Amino acid sequence: MTSKLKVLRLAYRLYFRNASFLTRFSCGFRLLRHRFFGISAPISVMIGLTYRCQCRCVHCGMKLLQDAEGAELSTEEVKKVIEAARRLGTVEITLFGGEPLLRADLEEIVAHARDSRMLPSLDTNGLELSAEKIGGLKGAGLSALKVSLDSPDVEEHDRLRGVEGCFEKAVTGLRQAVAAGLPCAISTYATRENVRSGDLRRLIELGRELGVTAVRIIDTTLSGCFLHSLPRRLAEPDRRELARLLEPGFVFLENLASSRALTHPICSALARRYAYVSPYGDLQPCCFVPLSFGNVRRDPLRKILGRLWSSNLMDYDPGRCLMNNRLFREKYLSQIDSAAKLPLEFREEGRREAEMGEDCSAS
Repeated sequence: MTSKLKVLRLAYRLYFRNASFLTRFSCGFRLLRHRFFGISAPISVMIGLTYRCQCRCVHCGMKLLQDAEGAELSTEEVKKVIEAARRLGTVEITLFGGEPLLRADLEEIVAHARDSRMLPSLDTNGLELSAEKIGGLKGAGLSALKVSLDSPDVEEHDRLRGVEGCFEKAVTGLRQAVAAGLPCAISTYATRENVRSGDLRRLIELGRELGVTAVRIIDTTLSGCFLHSLPRRLAEPDRRELARLLEPGFVFLENLASSRALTHPICSALARRYAYVSPYGDLQPCCFVPLSFGNVRRDPLRKILGRLWSSNLMDYDPGRCLMNNRLFREKYLSQIDSAAKLPLEFREEGRREAEMGEDCSAS
């Protein structure tokens, strides 16, 4: 089986397997429109349901935003975002946090996405998972469950998460999801340390032992707690080792559409495949990029998305993560550091050499 066929098979097993026939048909048709007609809509919209979280992760990408004051989107407001994304032609709704399982209305939101003929997935630290909760989410129509694991070692994972018992809860939750027939993935991230120590390889093997559907690896992103962590970036030898760990059909980097291990994966935001709505309603290019192009409480999603996609932020090289792009960081890092409130309101920049931005990868 070719690599592309393995990736397609994984996409089906991870996202489509538990969907109804009508949802599969509808989402498949929208994906074909994206592929062949360049439909002007993100394939995936991530909705941050809350900044609240039980963990104190050393790598937390939301750290800079968690102290911001605001009211979380209500159940009805989240439903309206889902409906607006569906009208645009979006296929997947990713529910994110903070910790989205802290929302009491989570199953209602999942069910609304399902009823809208979309594929709802969930990212979680696993602390609130139980057999009963997994059964409820599956019954509501959840397509895929992604559980964070930062290390194959119990104590190290708990240290990185700042919560004792987090590893056992996450692993137990994955076992329960597998037993319940809910497609699930380990979600982790690559750093110099875990690539060189072999921890990343051992984490993949743990995924095989647990019987998960996939292992997703996220590249080190210089945002949140890692905003000034240039030494954590992967050097070229690390990237070559990471490339050897990828396995079409099981282990993938960032998203199923990317196979670029030796550079940063394609930025889904700049490739117009993805957009993020924060817990307070701000539309950002990505959950890691603290720039707001408008708020869904004030303007329609379509209008704000058009504002983003017509801006010259889109001039930056889509082959590099924005937060790791040297020119982007030169322009915005000091503003992010000194901001009284995040996310920053985007203001059009001069069209200089954005498309030639260099990655901040270490040599």
